[in-house]
Amino acid sequence: MAPTQPTFSPEFLAGSEYFRNTRNKEGMEIFLYSHLRGVLPRKLRKHNDQIAFAFDIDGVLIRSKTVLPGAKESLEFLQRNGIPFIFLTNNGGATEKDHVALLGKRLGLTSLSEHQFVQSHSPFKNLVPSLGNKNILVLGGVGNKIREVANSYGFKHVLTSSDIYKADPTAYPQVEITTDYHLKHGGSGNILLGPDGKVKFSAVLVWSSWISSSEKGHLGTRSPMNGDAKLPNQGYLQDEQPAVHFSNPDLTYATSHPHPRAAQGSFRAALEGLWSATTGGAKLLNCKTVGKPTRETYIFGEKTLMEWEKRMNGEDGKIRTVYMVGDNPSSDIQGANNFTSRHGTEWKSILVESGVHVAGAEPAHKPDAIMESVAEAMEWALWDGKLSDLEHIRETPATSESV
Repeated sequence: MAPTQPTFSPEFLAGSEYFRNTRNKEGMEIFLYSHLRGVLPRKLRKHNDQIAFAFDIDGVLIRSKTVLPGAKESLEFLQRNGIPFIFLTNNGGATEKDHVALLGKRLGLTSLSEHQFVQSHSPFKNLVPSLGNKNILVLGGVGNKIREVANSYGFKHVLTSSDIYKADPTAYPQVEITTDYHLKHGGSGNILLGPDGKVKFSAVLVWSSWISSSEKGHLGTRSPMNGDAKLPNQGYLQDEQPAVHFSNPDLTYATSHPHPRAAQGSFRAALEGLWSATTGGAKLLNCKTVGKPTRETYIFGEKTLMEWEKRMNGEDGKIRTVYMVGDNPSSDIQGANNFTSRHGTEWKSILVESGVHVAGAEPAHKPDAIMESVAEAMEWALWDGKLSDLEHIRETPATSESV
């Protein structure tokens, strides 16, 4: 059942403004609060072993390189009270260890773990058993960074576009601006050659947003079946061409710029349009996508969360509810709303107005609650999880004391 309206003390109402309620995707009431203080209690009044959190990062905890209000205090509060949480982000381009270290440095927290971190391409780890000993082409990132990330996951034979250019500069004509870059970073992969001395890709993995789309190579695959109208899909992609794995369906993302920037999903959309135009309408088959809001990513995220809870407590936990806190209705909220846990855990979605979602706009996917900031999202979740009440939060100021 939907939560009922909490009871507020006169003191709380004097410093807060409860302004309306609406209904979620199932017609149940959801509550929206405005101008809550974002003040969390130092300690919960009772021990928690039933709720957990998953946080998006950009637009929730950080905006560009700026830490958003209440972000550090919210995570410290969860740590003090032994409440498990993970980061579930569509960012990527580095190892989980490097990324969580950077996040910790920005937030001023030294106790975050790589085991709490799920990036857009983290589910690529599931591909290692089938592709770990085969050639893969990786796209995205700068220099050899993505090759290093892929190697850390267990992929042993990793090629980049720079490898291709260094082996055959005619593959990318008119790349004078990036020639030195390709020559510097190409040729360092552990590449498997076939019996004929040629290189065969078993898959193409897109790890992060592209750096440049100006390289004028050949789009498509070579096959005598291509263009045969008698065959399915006009003969294209009919004889074991490698699958293409994308890791982020987001079309845009929020930065310090006033308008959203293009993300990896825009690259896929452009590629599909160009492929269709080049092939006369053939479909780009065998493309797969992970990253929010896909089920694969939420399965991976829940597994990561449960493993982290076990690391904290030394045994399998009893997480009843996971609160997904995000700023993107089409990513964070849609993913949590659609996800059905294999373990019977309920996922609830909280939309914050500090990132992609604009306050007052009607979200395409209805959350369980809409709040202004991550601290207020925490307050709502604690009340919804029956671990605290808003009077208690209002009357017990938080401290910034380290965990």
